[in-house]
Amino acid sequence: MRTLARILAPLAAALALAFPAVAAEYVKLKDGTLVKGDAVAYDEATETLTFRMEDGSSRGFKLSELDLRSVYLVNRSRVPKDDFDKQLRIGKLACEVELFAHAVRHFDQARAADPARGAEVDAAVTALKRQAATYGMQKAKDAVSRGDLREAEKWLVKLTEKLPDEPEGVQAQQMLEEYYARNRREREAEVLARASAQQQKDLEKAKGHFDRMVEKTQKGLTANRSGNASVSAWEGALKDGERALKALDGVDTSVQGGVTPDQMAGYRKMVIDQMVEVHLHLASLWTVRSSYNQALSEANKALALDPKSEHALAARARIERAAAERRWGW
Repeated sequence: MRTLARILAPLAAALALAFPAVAAEYVKLKDGTLVKGDAVAYDEATETLTFRMEDGSSRGFKLSELDLRSVYLVNRSRVPKDDFDKQLRIGKLACEVELFAHAVRHFDQARAADPARGAEVDAAVTALKRQAATYGMQKAKDAVSRGDLREAEKWLVKLTEKLPDEPEGVQAQQMLEEYYARNRREREAEVLARASAQQQKDLEKAKGHFDRMVEKTQKGLTANRSGNASVSAWEGALKDGERALKALDGVDTSVQGGVTPDQMAGYRKMVIDQMVEVHLHLASLWTVRSSYNQALSEANKALALDPKSEHALAARARIERAAAERRWGW
């Protein structure tokens, strides 16, 4: 809380001076209550943030009462992009409330506002990476403790993609070796539940290609990102995916006792979902390397496979924003 106090004190004062007549917006309290007003002052001794209410009156709230994400989200657009100090402060607030991508954007804007003070931004980014890495690993471990390995995988992949050089990024690669293939085997077992020996034989060729695709996807996730090992592994995985789909095209679902149309649809979706995932891993890698055209191409390839994929649609939107703002996303 003391850290937040140091950030909010000058930020509240800056907002009060810079925006004396802005329209009021809603800020949320921790109990869910919405308060309409503007932050105008901060009392460090009592850790109280004062708001000017819609009716012109003033009302103070202790930090312990406020949903600080709400405070940030209301005030983020009010900070001038060319003001180094204010961008750095609100970036630190975004980091404190675990909105890491927002923090990076503010730090980038601070750097652009005053390149001579880049060392201060570098220090803030270093602190952000440490906090984000700790946060992500805790989320992964919490998911493992609940037995939710798919949720754990989501956070481990984020760590390997966004923070590969942090200790938690290295640890995430090691954990993925244990959980990644296991999650795919479980999904495959769900698709093939109660499949007869004949049905499993009909899908054997496609299954072989799918298993190799999973193996290569995992290899790409755990490879050193500084070179092209991940790219090579993922491109190989996509070729295996194409082979799996071709093998499925050769399975006759009209044969009695053979693979049913529902089983075929389920297995095909599993293969396509994996291919979409690989394209999005490539998109993320190219985004981090600022190769936005290549990143966008991979996102579009994912959407060609599954036009309704929410992950692919969101990835394309992030890439377009990153291309405009030259930042990485969390």
